[in-house]
Amino acid sequence: MPFVTLLPVCGPAVAMAGRSLRASLLPRTLVLACALLVASAGDDGKGAKVQGKITYLWPIHFSSIALSGPGGDNPSLEPIGFGKELASIGMRGFKEYLTKTLPRELELDEELAARWAQSDHSRVNIAFQRWQKRVFADLYRVPAEGLTSFGDMAPRLEGINYSWPELYESAAFARLKSRIVELSRLYLKRSGYTDIPSKFRVFVWVEVYDKGDAMRPGSRVDGAYLAGRYFASVEKGSIKFNFEDPRGINPPFGKTYSHAPFEGNLVLHPVWNSYFMTPNMKSYPAISYAFLVYPAEGSKLNFQDDLTGDLKVSRSFSSAWRSKSRDGRGP
Repeated sequence: MPFVTLLPVCGPAVAMAGRSLRASLLPRTLVLACALLVASAGDDGKGAKVQGKITYLWPIHFSSIALSGPGGDNPSLEPIGFGKELASIGMRGFKEYLTKTLPRELELDEELAARWAQSDHSRVNIAFQRWQKRVFADLYRVPAEGLTSFGDMAPRLEGINYSWPELYESAAFARLKSRIVELSRLYLKRSGYTDIPSKFRVFVWVEVYDKGDAMRPGSRVDGAYLAGRYFASVEKGSIKFNFEDPRGINPPFGKTYSHAPFEGNLVLHPVWNSYFMTPNMKSYPAISYAFLVYPAEGSKLNFQDDLTGDLKVSRSFSSAWRSKSRDGRGP
């Protein structure tokens, strides 16, 4: 399975471009390298062999796969029509919300209207997510305030329809949730979990980025195992999914990793790492299905038990060493 993993760390770092633990998992890394060297050589100092171990401390596990696509040289798990169907459903629901539901919400909810007047281009998708939280909560009879855990309220307003049957009764949407569960289990296994539950509560919501739309930076510590999103429709070069450096903003840190999504791309990452969407630079809308994967039955993962924040990866190395001096001070 074509996973791609980014591993920055929370400490002094050494750039090790072009190396990998596994070619399919770690093609690009920024790591703290800790090496224990052991050398053995003959009496003449020639033919020495250096052995040791490199440990990558607290990396960020970011995985990217082609969930859907045309196939060919870039194999995917689902056909290209899978993404197109979900993109159409998402766009129709978004337009319905934008033209009919949102104006009514702004009339009924003074708090929402006040935040709307002061907010940036993130406001459209934040409001759309709020409505979708109530749809999910009503359908599955769970507290809406427990989803996404920003403390955001999702009140039920009189006269607002909180249902989306075209999405929730869609076979493609059911298939997407099934794929999310399958891939989440693999992600958790690679992150060090051994007791992986058989069931999860997966909250999925649609985000649509028209030209100029973006999403401001944010992170979560809300009891979810992981976060991710599926890009059902996106034009190449239109938008970037960016991750901020968890080590802070001061040099030599303050880095930003930019992931260029492609149509059919699904990504998985820790919930606590700050991320944002850059403005859509194209006229073609970018449609994504964002999701959070929680423990089943409404329980929350304690942040102390979140193994994505305590990930360590090690590999051994062995290489020949040829000394140019008899006193051991040669290069």
